[in-house]
Amino acid sequence: MNKMVAVVVLACTVAGCGTMNNRLAPEKLDPATLASGSAIVVLSTGAADRCIATATMLNLAPAGARYGKDGIVGINVDAYVLKSDFPDHQGSLSAFTVQPGNYQLYPSVLNPYVSPKKVPKAEFSIAAGEVLYIGEFYMSFACSFENITEFRDQESRDLALLKTRNPSLAARPIVKRIAVMNGNVRLD
Repeated sequence: MNKMVAVVVLACTVAGCGTMNNRLAPEKLDPATLASGSAIVVLSTGAADRCIATATMLNLAPAGARYGKDGIVGINVDAYVLKSDFPDHQGSLSAFTVQPGNYQLYPSVLNPYVSPKKVPKAEFSIAAGEVLYIGEFYMSFACSFENITEFRDQESRDLALLKTRNPSLAARPIVKRIAVMNGNVRLD
């Protein structure tokens, strides 16, 4: 129980000191990385509210990887300390490089005392040199033990933001394939 109190106190302290910026923000990505045969994934994440106790990450892993294993990158969804890119909800736009291949995205809760009962996932594939927009992973009912998730098509909003934050990336042809989540999250 003392660990849980420490986690909550630390989260509140960090949140009170200010907010963190998105480490996967589009302006941090150099589009020249495509020259190495990689690809770029563009997506946004969002939730109706910020969260501390059951803050969620969207994890990227190779297709077929077991939950919590072989993760490549974690993308903040509703973490209280992350500065939001959107005025009407908590969320951010992210862009990052991957090698061509097949991938899966699945949500996970940052609280070590909470374990998932049911974990949905979305799968997608990406080719070398491709810039792929897969939509907004959105939690309309978040920060609870039954999170409702979906991928929404927010292309016009997200690509307009991408254009202002990384014009050289936005100038490239962007393929849109909205991911589909196969269920909702249930926690224990």
